[in-house]
Amino acid sequence: MNFRSGSRIAVASAFFVSSLAPRASADALAPTAGYRIAVLTMGPGDQFVSRFGHDALLVERGGLPSLVYNYGTYTEQAIAPHHVLGGTLLYYLSVEYLGRTVAAYRAQNRSVGEQVLNVDQATAERLARALSLNSEPANTTYHYDFGRDNCTTRVRDALDRALGGALRAELRGASHYTYRDHALRFTADSPLLGLIFDVGLGKTADQPLDEWDDAFLPDRLAYYLGQVSITDASGSHPLVAREATLFAAQREPVPARPPLRAPWYALASSTLGVLFARAGRRPRLRRALGLVGVAVGSLVGALGLFVLLLLATNVHAASHANFNALVCPAWALLLVPTGFAVALGSKQRLRAFELVAASSLSFAAAGTLVAAAYGQDSVRVAALVVPLLSGLWLGARAATRTA
Repeated sequence: MNFRSGSRIAVASAFFVSSLAPRASADALAPTAGYRIAVLTMGPGDQFVSRFGHDALLVERGGLPSLVYNYGTYTEQAIAPHHVLGGTLLYYLSVEYLGRTVAAYRAQNRSVGEQVLNVDQATAERLARALSLNSEPANTTYHYDFGRDNCTTRVRDALDRALGGALRAELRGASHYTYRDHALRFTADSPLLGLIFDVGLGKTADQPLDEWDDAFLPDRLAYYLGQVSITDASGSHPLVAREATLFAAQREPVPARPPLRAPWYALASSTLGVLFARAGRRPRLRRALGLVGVAVGSLVGALGLFVLLLLATNVHAASHANFNALVCPAWALLLVPTGFAVALGSKQRLRAFELVAASSLSFAAAGTLVAAAYGQDSVRVAALVVPLLSGLWLGARAATRTA
C-alpha cells in the first residue's frame, strides 16, 4: 500500500521526460479551466508493503503540471523494527508529477486506475487548497495504522471533508467483509503468508465492517466511489464522472473473496495425522515418529510464539485478544527435545513425549472451542493444527504402550 521515498530517486533519471509530459490533448484542461480532481488506485506489487495496493489524489489545473498527492510515503528509518513492534510508524504526504508516478508504477508492473470526480469548482478548490496546506513540511507526517489511518483512509477522509460529509453519509450500510477476509483474499497467491495473517489476527478482525470502514483498501474505496451519488447545485449525480486505466499490469487480479482453504488444510492434516498414529504402533517407526514430533512441535510452537509476540507488542490492535495463542500452544516446542530423544532411541522419554503431545492437543482443542464461542474465526488454523496434534498424540500413546 505504501511507496518508499527512496525509490523515486532510483528511477528519477529514467522517468524524467515522462514526468513532465502533459496529458493527451483531448484530456488536457484548458488554461482557463479550474481544478479537476481524480482518485488514483494502484494495484498490488511484489513487495510485502505493496501487496494491498495504494491510493493517491490527483489535482489538475489548466496550464499547470498534474500533481499526485501521495499519503503512502515513508523512510527506511520510519519502518525500523522498533517502530513496527511499538506501533509508532510515521508516514508522510508527498507530492509528485503524474507522469513520474505512472512511470514508477509501470516499472513495478502495478496497475494505475483513475476515477475523475464530478464535483463543482468550489469543492475541487477546497480540496486542492487543503492538500496544498497538508503538504507543507510542518503538516505532512501522520501516525500510520494499517486499517484505520493509511493512504486510502487519508484519501477517503480528505474527499469526505471537501464534500461536507456527503461521502460518509452515503457509506452507511453493512459490507460483506471483515478485516480477516481482506487479509486472506490479498494473500490468496501465498498460502504461507495467508496462514501467518490468519494466525496473527485476533477476534476483532472478525467483526463485520460497515461500508465506511470497509473503504480502507484501494480496491474497496474505488468500488464505493463508483456507487456513490452526491447532490450539489446541479442536482443529484454520480460522484465519479469517468474512469480510465492509465496502466494495466500483467498480473493476476486479487480475488473478490478469500480462498477456501479450511477443507484442504483439514484433508492434508488429517491424512498426516492418520499416518502419525499408525507409525506409533510399529516399533521400527518409533524413531521416525520422534522426528515427526520435532517437525510438528517446531511448526505449532513457532506459530504460538508468533502470536505471543503480537500479544506482547503494539504491532496492531487487531492482533490482540487472539485465541490462537491456545490453538497453537507455544509449549508444543517441548516436542522438539523430547522428539529428538525418541528419535535417538530413548524409551524413557516416550512418556514425556506423549504428555507434551497430549497437553498441546488439549489446549488446541479447547482454544478452538473458546475462539468459536467468542466469535473468532480460527477454523483454518484449527483444521491444520488439531489433526496433526491428534495423530501425534495417538502415535506417541501407542508407542508408549508397546515400548
